[in-house]
Amino acid sequence: MTYLGRILFLSILLVFFVKQSEAVCGYESCPETKANMVNIHLVPHSHNDVGWLKTVDQSYYGYKNKIHHAGVQYILDSVVSQLLQDPNRRFIQVETAFFAKWWNVQSETMKKVVTKLVNEGRFEFTGGAWSMNDEADVNYQGVIDQFTVGLKFLNETFGSCGRPRVGWQIDTFGHSREQAAIFAHMGYDGQFFSRMDHNDKDTRMNDLTMEMIWDASESMSGVSLFSGMLYNFYSDTRAFASTYFALMSPLSMVTAKK
Repeated sequence: MTYLGRILFLSILLVFFVKQSEAVCGYESCPETKANMVNIHLVPHSHNDVGWLKTVDQSYYGYKNKIHHAGVQYILDSVVSQLLQDPNRRFIQVETAFFAKWWNVQSETMKKVVTKLVNEGRFEFTGGAWSMNDEADVNYQGVIDQFTVGLKFLNETFGSCGRPRVGWQIDTFGHSREQAAIFAHMGYDGQFFSRMDHNDKDTRMNDLTMEMIWDASESMSGVSLFSGMLYNFYSDTRAFASTYFALMSPLSMVTAKK
């Protein structure tokens, strides 16, 4: 290698390491806000039940879409592709069970690409459990065990950048103080949910109290958690939803015809 070649090679390495050192995850990866303006962050998120109407495999591979439109593998493929097209794009992944199933069949190249997105805070995990657990008819051990499985996978795969900071309980049937306490004990900064009594929601909408600090324990002090209730359940507003339903079609059917 010539002298100029070595200089060029070292320069490329330097640029690479500088870019790597600049990449941060967590809150530091958020875009800078603009003063004297309303700053709105639009971040799409996954919502794929780990077993509802169809089996896990049917939902993942996109089978039996006449029962329910779901093909999780295509969602994750599309998400990564779209994130790579625009550095300003972000995505929230919730169900670790589906992500782990997808991750385990990816090439080493794709795994490096996704790891980079995670380290940049552009592909982020919320909740972190194997599934979004119910809060009404489960026990403590069941909840903690499935969080242990999901969080263990994320930690072993991505380290600290894979650590969820927010609970995501947007489709459980009711919400319990005990669930909020578990999140608080695990060091989460907050949680979001959507299923609430309609009278409670109407009151909170009128009083502008859709966000609150939930005191999650009567017997222990300091067990409190920032909690936010979603405005439009877990769906888009009508302006977005009309486009979504117009375009929605099972990708597996298109693939099968080719």
